[in-house]
Amino acid sequence: MPRERDILRATLAALTVAALAAAPDASAQETSDDRVTVWDGIYTAAQAERGRAVYESSCAACHGPDLDGTSEARPLAGERFMQDWSEDNLDNLFGRIQRLMPYDDPGSLDEGEYVDSLAYILQFNGFPAGDSELAADRIAGIRVEGKDGPGPVPSFALVQVVGCLTAAESGDWTLTSSTRAVRARDPAASSPDELAVLDAQPLGDRTFELMSAYPDPAQHAGHKMEAKGFLIRNPAGDRINLSSLEMVAERCGP
Repeated sequence: MPRERDILRATLAALTVAALAAAPDASAQETSDDRVTVWDGIYTAAQAERGRAVYESSCAACHGPDLDGTSEARPLAGERFMQDWSEDNLDNLFGRIQRLMPYDDPGSLDEGEYVDSLAYILQFNGFPAGDSELAADRIAGIRVEGKDGPGPVPSFALVQVVGCLTAAESGDWTLTSSTRAVRARDPAASSPDELAVLDAQPLGDRTFELMSAYPDPAQHAGHKMEAKGFLIRNPAGDRINLSSLEMVAERCGP
């Protein structure tokens, strides 16, 4: 989708900082017996075949005959797919497909066609088929992750964290006692209701340097804050290039 491609390409170019290495992160999500992932056989081979036909008729004109980046459009397979969608819920990808595809007539397919095309994307990425078809009402909560299980959110992903706004010795601003970085899909600050939910959740043990903190957030020093922005992994300390910084509470701590 060219208009998305241009916006995202410009954003990533602005954030590319001398190929920063991805530092290890202990923020892998906790596993549980009832969690479902893309490795659990959540679609059928027949459904993926129907999805392939939908892709060829409605999507290939922009994305090319394959999903792996053989055209100029943003790849829907391989390393770039995992960069864009790992450590996220599958329903976010499904919602994006429904809203934006096909490029020349977004939202014009029926729900079943969108679900089938998602099954094809999963198959093309090597996620295994199963015995039951994927249905729209089963997508919410299914996790996209690597074969070895959950891992850290990758560098350059749009993320959300909540922590204590603290001035560093350098004069820069940091979030201390922060939660781990989780995927975000909206760069704007959360709504008041969403911030109230965040206030009820415990803080963590991470620290993030905040980049592009403008206007000066000094009035919020010591407050519990939500930060959204692009994550930059760095062995010297992870950073967030801010898209929004919003107060959660006028105190930080229990």
